[in-house]
Amino acid sequence: MAEYQELEQRLRLHLQSQITAGRIRGARYCVYVKGSFAVKGVLGMAESLTELQSVTKLFTAVAVLQLQERGLLRLTDPVAGVLPEFAGEPFSGITILHLLTHTSGLVALPAAFPERDTDWETGIDRENVAGSWIPAILKKGLFFTPGSRWEYSKAGFCILGEIIRRLTGQRAEDYIWERILLPCEMKKSGWRAEPGSIWNTVPQTAAGLFAPVEELVQFGVMLAEGGSYKGERILTEASLCALETNQLPEGMQDFCWDHGGRRIAYGAGCPVYVPGYESWTAAERTIYHEGAGACMLLVNRKERLAAAWSVPFADRSVWVEEAVKGTAGVIGSYRACIW
Repeated sequence: MAEYQELEQRLRLHLQSQITAGRIRGARYCVYVKGSFAVKGVLGMAESLTELQSVTKLFTAVAVLQLQERGLLRLTDPVAGVLPEFAGEPFSGITILHLLTHTSGLVALPAAFPERDTDWETGIDRENVAGSWIPAILKKGLFFTPGSRWEYSKAGFCILGEIIRRLTGQRAEDYIWERILLPCEMKKSGWRAEPGSIWNTVPQTAAGLFAPVEELVQFGVMLAEGGSYKGERILTEASLCALETNQLPEGMQDFCWDHGGRRIAYGAGCPVYVPGYESWTAAERTIYHEGAGACMLLVNRKERLAAAWSVPFADRSVWVEEAVKGTAGVIGSYRACIW
């Protein structure tokens, strides 16, 4: 579209610079603004199907919020009310909201604190995955009082997947496919399948979802357009507000990945943009999630904006911040046409 030509040029220049520098192999991007797809394109070697990794967590959060809408849970409910494994100390104080906001105290993602012994997956009995994966998490103990700190926990979102299963009688992946992916017309999206993997049993609700960028942005459009996609209601206003509103105590800090205690705001399942908390620019109440695939989804409901991009790293062991959040900054700073 003519009014977004400058944004298109800025995005292409930014992403091409990352390709030229050898940081990423390619890029695929799509930006939706106020009822139309304003910008989309492909550069370099960009896969048609993106491994969303942690962006999967945002789909899980939407599923949990749907269950609250159906009266099957409340975010303030103790996890022990659904999973008796959590009834004993020190786990009885963990709520569903703690899991959604990474404040449960459960074991953090190993990469977030390499100096700690946080690898719970090796504690799973491969002959009895179903009966041993939750005990493997609990065996690591509680690292802090629930609600007192923020530490990014893959384990916590796996537990959310089990909550979905026990309340609905469906595998969490099947529930999300039926209640979120299909209504958003994400027909090419789905989960990895690896014979013999523990992830055929442990819920893939922290990572594992694959999707084309063009379909990921449709999920973002649903959020940007008030919880509906092409007239089908998927999420209510109250649930959207829970996603967009910081659920953390004022002054909460992030020490993961050597972040040094920077301030953080988190909604019921995803980061919430607050001016000054990040090095890039966006409108207030923008929600987002990045994934180590690498990709990112960015949504602002007030501005009816949804953007998704995939930037596969040249070296997957090296995180390229400029390609992920730097791209968010290119979009967020283009206020003339968007904000």
